[in-house]
Amino acid sequence: MIKHLRHAAIHARRFLHTAYHGGRKFLQNVDVYANMAKRLLAASQPMLQDLGVQDQVMGPAMRGIAKYDQAKADVMNISQKGEDYYSRIAAAVN
Repeated sequence: MIKHLRHAAIHARRFLHTAYHGGRKFLQNVDVYANMAKRLLAASQPMLQDLGVQDQVMGPAMRGIAKYDQAKADVMNISQKGEDYYSRIAAAVN
């Protein structure tokens, strides 16, 4: 019975480790593309002003960027809490 529990714990730990690092790598890529979009939007602002469509484009784009930044802050907060919980559990086990 203990052997099976140990085996299950090893697989669960491996799964969580892989899922965490894979998700983190994916979100880092999303962040890179979001930063590129922000820079592209800032660079295209003079052109949009000349075309007279700045309000139609910049308003929704800025709201989208604000929502992304809020979601990123929430995810970073959850990640920090998770790391804190992990370190407490690791310290208690050792």
